[in-house]
Amino acid sequence: MSKTRRLWNIIVAVLMIQAALLLMLVPDAAFILIVVFLSLVLTFKGLKFLIYYLTHAQHMVGGKWLMLVGLVMLDMGGLAMVLIEQAPSIMIVYVAGVHLVYAVLGIARAVTNKGDGNTGWKIDLAQGIGNLILAALCLIFIHHVEIPVFIYCAGVIYSAILKIIASCKRTAIVYVQ
Repeated sequence: MSKTRRLWNIIVAVLMIQAALLLMLVPDAAFILIVVFLSLVLTFKGLKFLIYYLTHAQHMVGGKWLMLVGLVMLDMGGLAMVLIEQAPSIMIVYVAGVHLVYAVLGIARAVTNKGDGNTGWKIDLAQGIGNLILAALCLIFIHHVEIPVFIYCAGVIYSAILKIIASCKRTAIVYVQ
């Protein structure tokens, strides 16, 4: 990872922490903001994966996996936009489902990285377990809108801290001759 990318990741992580703390101050309005933000992020990430698949990854090993992930994220983002007007308990289940998908993807990435001998598998596993705990806690406190907002904000802070740790970690450079 380049120094510019590391710095950018740290800046984004600090902004994530500030946004989470700000959302904790207004939990009633924060729930709608979280759902809108989550739907936009999923939609744009899905589009990014699909564009990457169409431009580069069609003939790569694992390219179909990128297309599948892009389609799932795009569908989840579109569904979240449609469900914004629904009851909060439906949205809490949806947000928990999104984090469950992210948990499965993070744990799968960790298992793959560990099998490849990559040392970054621990952070991927920590993010996957964190998303799994976040989904479970959201489902446990489904009848209260404020508590899942605090849980979600705590998860954002946790993810930002892991992003800072990953940015500060040294990476090996492999030279091919």
